[in-house]
Amino acid sequence: MRIAKKRVLLIDGHEDVLISLERLLENEGYDTVTAWSAKDAFAALDAASFDLILVNEYLPDVDAEDVLRELTQRRIPTPCFVMQPSAPQIMECRKFRMLGAVDVVCKRANSNLLTSVNNFFELNTKRAKSKQATA
Repeated sequence: MRIAKKRVLLIDGHEDVLISLERLLENEGYDTVTAWSAKDAFAALDAASFDLILVNEYLPDVDAEDVLRELTQRRIPTPCFVMQPSAPQIMECRKFRMLGAVDVVCKRANSNLLTSVNNFFELNTKRAKSKQATA
């Protein structure tokens, strides 16, 4: 039986960042879809399901806070990481987590971002197996 690739939606207004993250995640075995704006991202979310969303803190049309609020309002259960250009600050992490973000990561630290994504999926896989074992 073939295991389906995890699908990740990347949202960032900078082409170089999207290309870099897309390559990074695809080389790790993830299936990625990119969006330049929140409008494009929600169109992608309307058309398909994803296992994780990575959204830049600031987009051309809105910011990550607006995206998190819209995900909640639309009841889209897809977990979301907020990406920042530098190391996340504690107060910003709290703010984003209160709005529903699972994690806040530095988009320029590729190895850390990849570790966070891999750890997220590994933890969810372990949780799912644990649930199945107790059911």
